[in-house]
Amino acid sequence: MNIRALNELMKLNGISSYFYLAQKISIPYTTLLDLVKGKGEKLSNIRIIADFFGVNVSYLIEENKKTFYEIDELNKVRIHPFTGYNNMITTLISYNIPLN
Repeated sequence: MNIRALNELMKLNGISSYFYLAQKISIPYTTLLDLVKGKGEKLSNIRIIADFFGVNVSYLIEENKKTFYEIDELNKVRIHPFTGYNNMITTLISYNIPLN
């Protein structure tokens, strides 16, 4: 699991501890700690975390160097891999986000 990405998502969404995150996503705290420590990386648990933050599972698995952020209608921060400006604009348009 990409711990840097998880920590970034937590910070952007105002979640300050793994314990609080575990409560929010209904995963046992010890299971979340195992993921953070690189033990027992069960894809179903990573998917729960990804769904909670609104990112692709690959974002929590891979080391993404370039990303861009958007805030959805529920004020949840979403992070997308940046693969070029066309990708970014297409994503923003798909969420009906004004580009001005």
